[in-house]
Amino acid sequence: MEDYELVSLFRTRAALLGEDELKMFTEGTAFCSPRRWQKFGVLYVTFMNSKFVNLYAGGMAADDLYRVYYGRMPPVRKWAVSFWEAELDCCI
Repeated sequence: MEDYELVSLFRTRAALLGEDELKMFTEGTAFCSPRRWQKFGVLYVTFMNSKFVNLYAGGMAADDLYRVYYGRMPPVRKWAVSFWEAELDCCI
């Protein structure tokens, strides 16, 4: 869900600063692996992506999302939050 958080942060900043102030990526192409799309199909992957984004946006905890997605308990964490989450909490 890091990508969801990043896009949400960009949208918030664009609303506050204006779109002209937020232009960060002007060149290049983003690539992703097609394996999951080829294995499960476009409709299924799109549906599942939407489902998990909505669950996350609705407040479902990361560990609960992990359980639903993988069907097992998440691995034990060494820290309560990741370094990225800790830095994000201080800046928002």
